[in-house]
Amino acid sequence: MNRLRTLPLRYRLIVPFIVLAFFGTCSLVWLAILSQNTLIQRQEQQRLESIYKTFLHTLELRGQWAVSLASGFARNPEIAKALADRDRMRLLELCYPAYEFMRRHYGIYQFHFEIPPGRSFLRLHRLYQFGDELWTYRQQIQDVFKEGRSVYGLEWGATGYGIRGVVPVYWQEQLVGLLEVGFSLGEKIVEPMRLHGDADVSILSVHEGPPEELHVVASTLSDAFERPQRTYGAVFASGIPQYVHLKVGHRPYAFLLHAVPDYRGEPAALVEVGVDRSDAAALTVRYRRWMLGLGFIGMVLSVGAIYIIALFFTRPIDRMIAFAREIAMGRAVRPLEVRPLGELGTLADALDEMLGTLEMSREQIKLYAATLEEKVQARTRELRESEEKYRTLVERVPLVVYRLDKDGNMVFVNRFVEDLLGMSQAEILEMPRFWKEKVWFEDRDRIWPLMDQCLREGREFREEYRLRHRNGQPIYVLDHALPALDAEGKVQMVDGFLVDVTERHALQQQIIQTEELRMLSEISARLAHEIRNPIAVAGGFARRLMSRLPEDDPHRQKAQIILKEMARLENILERIQEYLKPVVIVPVRSDINVLVTQVLEDLSPKFQAQSVLVEAHLQPDLPLLMLDQNLVKKSLHVLLEALLSYCPEDGGTLKISSASGPNVVLFEVQACGLHVSDDDIEHFFYPFTSRMDESRLLDLPLAKMILHRHRSLVRLQRKGEKELLLSVSFPMC
Repeated sequence: MNRLRTLPLRYRLIVPFIVLAFFGTCSLVWLAILSQNTLIQRQEQQRLESIYKTFLHTLELRGQWAVSLASGFARNPEIAKALADRDRMRLLELCYPAYEFMRRHYGIYQFHFEIPPGRSFLRLHRLYQFGDELWTYRQQIQDVFKEGRSVYGLEWGATGYGIRGVVPVYWQEQLVGLLEVGFSLGEKIVEPMRLHGDADVSILSVHEGPPEELHVVASTLSDAFERPQRTYGAVFASGIPQYVHLKVGHRPYAFLLHAVPDYRGEPAALVEVGVDRSDAAALTVRYRRWMLGLGFIGMVLSVGAIYIIALFFTRPIDRMIAFAREIAMGRAVRPLEVRPLGELGTLADALDEMLGTLEMSREQIKLYAATLEEKVQARTRELRESEEKYRTLVERVPLVVYRLDKDGNMVFVNRFVEDLLGMSQAEILEMPRFWKEKVWFEDRDRIWPLMDQCLREGREFREEYRLRHRNGQPIYVLDHALPALDAEGKVQMVDGFLVDVTERHALQQQIIQTEELRMLSEISARLAHEIRNPIAVAGGFARRLMSRLPEDDPHRQKAQIILKEMARLENILERIQEYLKPVVIVPVRSDINVLVTQVLEDLSPKFQAQSVLVEAHLQPDLPLLMLDQNLVKKSLHVLLEALLSYCPEDGGTLKISSASGPNVVLFEVQACGLHVSDDDIEHFFYPFTSRMDESRLLDLPLAKMILHRHRSLVRLQRKGEKELLLSVSFPMC
């Protein structure tokens, strides 16, 4: 560093210029190489995009071809009449030879007839599979039945993805069904791409394996190579195209990855368009060598020019230094032979301007000192206004905002606590330990230790638990408390807020009940299927045994008992199968009070027979609900009859009420005087565990399933030693 400071001025000027010239030349060479690479890549990308558009055009042509073929078959009156008559054999006779020809020569794989409202009637490509409901997940079928027009596009079906054309089939001006003709994603789709020279196209799909793995469906590439699944999966998930460079064998390839949308506009497959970039890579290397050579020559020329310019620039300065040394040595002052121009000649003028500016700055400082007190007062007013805005915001925010001291005592809470808990600010501030005492008794063992850690150790507290409202009802809240620490790491205060999550908790419970019901249905279906075969075998052997026993044989009565029990089991299986059938809901605007009144009138004889007292308190003018009146009446009938079965012989009390709540209408039944165990409550809706008539054992789970289909939440809980509360919350329209 010292050696650098002692260098002459010309060399100190030359060194930074040389460094700048070096970096400038390198930057220009780098930019040139980058521009050249960018240009080549852009040309590659334009070509890849052109091939991709050609591929999309191919898919479009296949879709139009599929619609055209389907329209030709649909206009055949014999085919339309056979579909109207639901004659599968006639359709096979008319269409199967043509389908085989198109499948072998043109790659048409799907040839499918559907009937309203969207049920499979005949698949020529899978003759053994028909009768399944397609309208639940096939948007093309829904659009054709709804609008009566022909559509085409890429869509997933029972046999996989296909470019499907769907047309309506009319007979005597009536829509009798649909005809669907489709090309499967396969080698027939990518065959036209082989005409583009060194361009290759591959189709990848996820429906043949796990979602995180893409599998090649069709490809023009003969060599296999490793594809980065994460990159391919990201393009498929986001739908954003991406360019990648990969090695195929020993050749470099540029690929365009693009998601292919289905009929719904969702990613269905991934198309991989690639070109061999061996020539482009060789051209890039050649251009790079030329640019590096030219950059080196330019660097040498720049260094020489900089040295000459520095020498010319420092020559007047050397003369001025020599003149200053002469003055310091006491020699006579003589004028410079050449007076410098430019910046050196205007140095004195710059000093005068600097002195003038300094004087102006002193005057401004005096003026600022005179007005300082007024500015302080204005700033104080601004701070007060800001504090008032903050307080107003805290009081009006729909959250409970609070502050605790270091001992956990409540020192501040906003007004929203009255809406959440029904208690005023004054009442809560008179309870210093309110932060912990507000916790529901059953949640304290879990929550209190975490609160203590927040106060003692300064840990962030964020938990969900229950609070007790003034009326005794539980409220689910999210409590988030953040401690403020001093310089020593000790808690000074705690700021936090409470969020009411009761509605979200109710929705979670409804989802859990729906999942339990689905699991129960699957178990019941599997159980019914597994039991039917042993029952059939046992019943058959019992009948054969009984037919061979004489009338006076003592074992004949035992065989009759076996047959009777087998018949009883077969009846139960039939009831299970009826229970497992899908329930179709036809909702209309209904008054829940009218339905409850009709159910009570129907059950009035049974109430009187068991000496059960019924007290109905139905809130008038309830909002109308979208309900299937027959199914809801049956469900309420079964629930009341189930509670009636638990009433003692000397009678009991059923208190029935309806009321409106936030976004729901609540129907409740409070049964008093019942002898019910905890196990009965837990398995109340399970089949074969109720005290109801054996012929109606499966009505309770079916009733709960019907109410769930109405998006209702059904809960049964104990209110006392001999009291149960059954509540059903119906969502408003």
